[in-house]
Amino acid sequence: MSSIRALKGAIASLSQNPEQLSAVNATDHCVVLAGPGSGKTKTLTTAMVRTLLEDVSEPRGVACITYNNECAFELEKRLALLGLERGNRAFIGTVHGFALTKIILPFARCVFPDWRSDVSVISETDKKGVIAEAYASIGGIGDPQKRWKFAEEKRKSIVDRSNVSWRGTNPELSDFIEAYEGILKDRNQIDFDGMPLLAYDMVSRFPWITEALKAKYPVLFVDEYQDLGHALHALVLKLCFESGIRLFAVGDIDQSIYGFAGAEPSLLEGLSARADVQTIRLRFNYRCGTDIIDASMAALGAERGYVGPDYAGKGTIKFHQVDGDEYAQAQYLLDTILPDLQSRGYELDEIGVLYRWAKHSDKLVSLSEAQGVPVLRADNKALIKRNSPISRFVERCAQWVVGGWKTADPRFMRLCHDGNSLVYGAGASEDEKRQLEYELINFLAPMDGGASTHTWLLKFKREIFSPWFARKRTISEQWENLDEMISRTDINQGGTDLKMSQFCGDTSGSGAINLSTFHSSKGREFRAVVLLGMNDDIIPNWYSRNDPKKLSAERREFYVAVTRAEAELHIVFRKNSHSPFVRELYERTQQNQLPSNAQD
Repeated sequence: MSSIRALKGAIASLSQNPEQLSAVNATDHCVVLAGPGSGKTKTLTTAMVRTLLEDVSEPRGVACITYNNECAFELEKRLALLGLERGNRAFIGTVHGFALTKIILPFARCVFPDWRSDVSVISETDKKGVIAEAYASIGGIGDPQKRWKFAEEKRKSIVDRSNVSWRGTNPELSDFIEAYEGILKDRNQIDFDGMPLLAYDMVSRFPWITEALKAKYPVLFVDEYQDLGHALHALVLKLCFESGIRLFAVGDIDQSIYGFAGAEPSLLEGLSARADVQTIRLRFNYRCGTDIIDASMAALGAERGYVGPDYAGKGTIKFHQVDGDEYAQAQYLLDTILPDLQSRGYELDEIGVLYRWAKHSDKLVSLSEAQGVPVLRADNKALIKRNSPISRFVERCAQWVVGGWKTADPRFMRLCHDGNSLVYGAGASEDEKRQLEYELINFLAPMDGGASTHTWLLKFKREIFSPWFARKRTISEQWENLDEMISRTDINQGGTDLKMSQFCGDTSGSGAINLSTFHSSKGREFRAVVLLGMNDDIIPNWYSRNDPKKLSAERREFYVAVTRAEAELHIVFRKNSHSPFVRELYERTQQNQLPSNAQD
């Protein structure tokens, strides 16, 4: 598709939304505050394509940083519809990927005389051993892993170590961190959290690196800014406000739910308040019914003035109190809510069941399996890790062999491109590209969807991944994810084998119920949402009730879950033990009292 033609169509579709149109045409630093369902991804991708076509001359390009690989996959998919493929002019990836591939690997050997080319990323298993060794080296007492949680928080939050707070507060944690990093250096390894920290250190000490980045990427796009933490924020300030790279950032303070990973919503708040930034707030919620939009303000505990478009429906909110525990609530969902939705025309794949933590879905999964109801998990117990490039590549290869080859979904050349990225990064020679393409075309033979996933995965590892791993030049991909999939589909090890059609998401046209934690549901939407287990002992946690910051974070989680619903929102909880957030949501619906019996 012509990028120019696609761009004109995209811009024309925004003509009724002046805020989106203004953001797309911005040519100075711009921050877009985008609530749920506001079309922020469309705004971001349209702005990226417009910038490449109108503001940035070849061979220069743009870089787009986002929170995780799942977000990057979605951006790539949307950009492809606008005629823009990932390549030399467009970097799309995580902050870790940007730090590693655009700063550390190209320039570290120029500024660190002892930098070795065979550096590797430490595994989570080996990391625990290094933490223990570092703690012992400073005479630490107690459990090093527990103490590391505090050190890790300090490491993520204080990026500039010349700051007096680095040693002015809890200096023993600084000793712990420095000992840990010293051991990593001796082992010629780095870790994921250290990547943006090292990148920041490099651009701070060596301004010519920033100039080189500016020459290649004069515009920096950042998606989900509220989730990216102190290291990314420090990089943005250095690259954009000190060195002149133009910034286009999109985010929502109210959807900052990754505090455990170092996210800090106040960073976006401060950025949007700068005098040298054009700040645009998107008002429309195109996803939720108007009653759901209104009720979501009760979930958040604040008013934001979001509205639906003129054509929006009202939406439905129903409360279901069940006399029983997780098992009884899961059974009620399958026996009552699900049949009701299906009788009114809902397909299974239009239904999302959301819960606080993965363990809260265990009873539902076992009951669904017993009753033959297909489910698709998107939590940390999912077979395919949605945030793993390796897992997603394997999944796409499976999709291709069971039928995707007929419809070019996924396209074979896209598989080749992704394979080259996994093995060689951005540095594959033409001969290497041809070899990889030859290996893939010989392996990816069309097959029946009823074949064994476990058998196919074993063959995939033997014929594709093992040779690729032996010659890979990348250092950050999680190659062990394939071994985990092989183990979990091995019936001899207590796993569950699947048909290939099930593995790649084809459930014979009937779909599958989507299961997700609150965190994993971010960025997704469903025609009907069921919030399962909304009990007073689950959300908020007891230890959060007297901590305003933690309580606010849990409110944001609840708000994110509520705003995944397009047309219907069902809230299930234990009788007489509803979350206080449920009470507030209920009162916002202007009903008099909680029902004495479960409502349909």
